[in-house]
Parts: sequence; structure tokens; C-alpha cells
Amino acid sequence: MKNMLKILWNTTVVISDTGNVIGKHRKNHIPRVGDFNESNYYMEGNTGHPVFATRYGKIAINICFGRHHVLNWMMFGLNGAEIVFNPSATIAAEAGSEYMWNIEARNAAITNCYFTAAINRVGYEEFPNEFTSADGKPAHKDLGLFYGSSYFCGPDGVRCPGLSRTKDGLLIGVMDLNMNRQIKDRRCYYMTQRLDMYADSLRKVLDLDYKAQVVNENDK
Repeated sequence: MKNMLKILWNTTVVISDTGNVIGKHRKNHIPRVGDFNESNYYMEGNTGHPVFATRYGKIAINICFGRHHVLNWMMFGLNGAEIVFNPSATIAAEAGSEYMWNIEARNAAITNCYFTAAINRVGYEEFPNEFTSADGKPAHKDLGLFYGSSYFCGPDGVRCPGLSRTKDGLLIGVMDLNMNRQIKDRRCYYMTQRLDMYADSLRKVLDLDYKAQVVNENDK
């Protein structure tokens, strides 16, 4: 999606069951990894962390690379998300992406007390001409294997079996959104968050003269 200034964003448009557009969300975190150097054509999003109220629950969209950023997941939860979808197009060769795939959305569900949906495509995408991303690798025509393996996870950390790594599939889940409140009340994560402490620390980190809080053995 682009505006009149010809700025491009990776954008999700949310459409309700009535066919009306509820709103949109622009991808917050832009990868700069090998063939996925999206900073060449996309700008970082400026829509914050919107949560969309539907008749089926309050949903949010954590677009692709945003799953690697824990504060991204957290802000959707603070804005009241009950289900956070993570639509992705990620490959096995992307800096250990596949090893993290089974962990990140599950960890987000646990720490933020909501349901998550980790979604990835399958197959290969081949281009007519060879290309290189100036990362030292030889020229090639495809991005590599998109490894699928989509799954749902609940706030209790229990996830369903994933879809195929190589074949298209449809995953249907039944989610009891009451579990979100039950888990929140049981674990008290939100009550004990200390957001004021982290907000103060993050303000300090943004200072160009920031000095990391490191304590050495011989410090007095």
C-alpha cells in the first residue's frame, strides 16, 4: 500500500464478516536479512499496534518479521488483543528462522495471555533471472524453501499440531476466549509487569550518551 508521496508499506487490511473494511495495519519491523532486505522498498509502519474488534473477538496482525520483536507482541496484548495472527513468508535459510518458528508465537501466547496463529506459506518462488543480495552468496533464481508449519497456540502454552512443511493445508481451531482472562487472573503477569520501570529504562536507552548498567566484580 502506498500514499500520495509514493511511500510503500507492507500493509494488512482487515475486513469484517459484513464485507466492510475495519481498518489496516502497517508492518512495524522491516527485515534487512539477505534476500529479505525489505528496506529497499518498504518503510517502517506508522499505525502503532491496532486491535480490531470483530464479532468473533478482538484480533491483531503481527506481520511476518514482527514476530522477532517481543515488544511488538506485548503492545498488541496491552491494547486488548485476544487473538494475534502472524502471517509470514519465511524460509528455512533465513538466519535460523525455522528453529525459532515453533517457539516465538508460542512464547508470545504464554507471556501475553492470548491466542496466537503462526501462519507461513509453503513451496518455492522462482524468478526468470538470477539475482544477488550483495551478501556474498552466488547469484540464484529462488529465495529458498518456504517451510509452512502453521499452527495455533493458546494462552496456556498448549499448541495444536502444525500443518505440513511442504504441502498446502487448512487449519481450523476452536478457541475459548474466556481462557485469556482465566490465565491472566491465574498468572498475574499483567499485574506484575512494572511498565513504569521499563518505560523509564527505555527512555534512558534512547539517550545518545546512555551507559549500559553493567556491574563489574571490582566496582565499589
